[in-house]
Amino acid sequence: MSMIILPDFQHSKQSSQGREERMDFVIAEVKKNPDYHFEGAAYTKEKCSNLASIEDTINFCLRMMRYAPQSRKDMMEQILMELKII
Repeated sequence: MSMIILPDFQHSKQSSQGREERMDFVIAEVKKNPDYHFEGAAYTKEKCSNLASIEDTINFCLRMMRYAPQSRKDMMEQILMELKII
């Protein structure tokens, strides 16, 4: 995994704007992952070649931002749905 550097976020982590800001950052990092691509149709495994790698990237970013385990799980599901992987 390449080095991921957290930017200085403008909003508090607890605010809705802060949550969106952080999710946008994580989505941008996931799209940099070579295992993520758009060759397959949505809601199929062809959407990404290695789901575990994508989940690791998301989890790594969320851990760096110091989210609690339940929050990480919720945000991971939301990010995967936004990316149309699940």
